[in-house]
Amino acid sequence: MLNPSDKQNGTGEFVSTPFFENIISRTLHYLRAGFPVHFVGPTGVGKSSLALYIAKQLKRKVTVIRGHHELSNKDLLGQYSGVRKKEIIDNYIHTVFKKEQEIKPVWIDGQLIEAVKNGHVVIYDEFSRSLPEANNIFLSLLEEKVLPLYGNGKNSFIKCHPDFLIIFTSNPDEYAGTFHTQDALLDRLITIHLDSCDRETEIEILNQKTGLKKHEAEEVVRLVTNLRSYGNGFCPSLRATIMIAAVAKKSNIEITPTDIQYQALCMDVLIRPMTQILPKQPPVKIRELILKEILRREEKK
Repeated sequence: MLNPSDKQNGTGEFVSTPFFENIISRTLHYLRAGFPVHFVGPTGVGKSSLALYIAKQLKRKVTVIRGHHELSNKDLLGQYSGVRKKEIIDNYIHTVFKKEQEIKPVWIDGQLIEAVKNGHVVIYDEFSRSLPEANNIFLSLLEEKVLPLYGNGKNSFIKCHPDFLIIFTSNPDEYAGTFHTQDALLDRLITIHLDSCDRETEIEILNQKTGLKKHEAEEVVRLVTNLRSYGNGFCPSLRATIMIAAVAKKSNIEITPTDIQYQALCMDVLIRPMTQILPKQPPVKIRELILKEILRREEKK
């Protein structure tokens, strides 16, 4: 269930529809059998939201790790940070003064440690944005069920809790800012490719997340779906439809093609993604194209 503030802001719980139910069911089967799952797909198709929703179905603590190019073993495993100083002064006998001092380095556990020890569900979001070297530790974690501890003098590894599970998400390799994932790691994952959701699902998402009426959600989805046909079918993403729907609902903008405020809202949200898929077109042509698609239904009448 969504609370009122979630609906108004276009946020809140994942919207489960028939389009996603089959993916959710398969993923839960794989995870419960002990296999890690990898969701791959273009930005905005809902990989992270889907992973979080599935993790919650497992009724365990969830640890989220965000991939980025500066992520290292220190972030995942831990590192020494500062020292702990202990000092004992003994002056029990007035004429005798004793002083003992002990200094120990302090080890700070990384993000993976507690999750592996206690059997959390880990979501490693956008893991291909991390350097491949940082992801090497997952090879032994997934294969031998042990987590190697580099730099910790006490222990060389931690045994993986039997309930530990992990879901990876990533964009395709051709996306900027991503690194090619080593085949050895991909070979240990069950990879599910996610595409844009169908029209009925997108309408239902807008209805539940923003509170738009069905005919209003249909109009926003119609516009964005038509614009996607100019590119690869993914851009503008679902995020764009949610932005338009959420702002229109909260600002009481009438979702009709001839409404000036609605046209301006669509322009502001959609010009950037349309420029991305039509880079050779000047801004004025992009605006004309968006306006044409806004009014397309009016032209047919």
